[in-house]
Amino acid sequence: MSDSRIKEYLSQAGIRRIHELDTALLEAFGQEEGKAHIERLTKLYDRSEERLIYGSKDTPYLRRQEELVDYLNQSLQMSLLSASFYDRVFFRRVMEYLLRYESFWEGDILDMGCGNGILTCFLARLHPDSSVTGLDLSQNAVSTAEELAGRLQVGNVHFTSPQVPGQKKFDTLFSCRTVHENVKWKPLAEKQRMAALSAGQSIDEQAKRYEGYAKELAAFVKPLGYLISVERCEDESSHAGLVRALEESGLCQVKGTYMQFFCKNGDETAAFQAMIFQKGKK
Repeated sequence: MSDSRIKEYLSQAGIRRIHELDTALLEAFGQEEGKAHIERLTKLYDRSEERLIYGSKDTPYLRRQEELVDYLNQSLQMSLLSASFYDRVFFRRVMEYLLRYESFWEGDILDMGCGNGILTCFLARLHPDSSVTGLDLSQNAVSTAEELAGRLQVGNVHFTSPQVPGQKKFDTLFSCRTVHENVKWKPLAEKQRMAALSAGQSIDEQAKRYEGYAKELAAFVKPLGYLISVERCEDESSHAGLVRALEESGLCQVKGTYMQFFCKNGDETAAFQAMIFQKGKK
């Protein structure tokens, strides 16, 4: 499904095709500042990769690297450059899905893990009668998203960091690439061994590792409200476990809304699963 609204929106937001991030940084910031950004990002990516593969005292499982995210979102210009390089195709695929199932978006909308607000502002534009909230752990990302919303003149969206007391419930929850921030994993160095174990585990056993995460999502959704989920699962067993955990939390998958799409993720091609769930209705 192709829609001219996607191309127009990404252009207005400042997302463009970038073949080499290093070159783009040098062009945007000049030789001296650009080289400093390249060196710093290289260190942060290497540190992130090492922690994710081998684990460490404070990161024994996969979790978004806050320092890296904060650096990439230190300014809107930096954020848009990195998003253009890493996520341009991903954004297009997700937006195609959001347009295909526009009818499921209504009332108050929450984008959990909104990042720089590219998808949040897209939703706000698609649904001008809705109140849209973007939630992210990174205050830099929140600030960047606010600046983007101002640039795009989107008035029905606001951004914030998580607040536990008095948690509000929403008509529609959008959760995109948040599993890795909320689910405990083993270091990737054990990937082959864990893959073998995963293959022998039942769906119920797989679902246990997503149990807490699924309950957190369900807590944000009003009765009969919707969850739109877009996640990367490494294998069919892991995906089935995620679905089971969400269903056990009262979120029932809506038939006919599952879609899988592929796009580059670093040096590899990654598979993403998009699904819609409704709370409390089978």
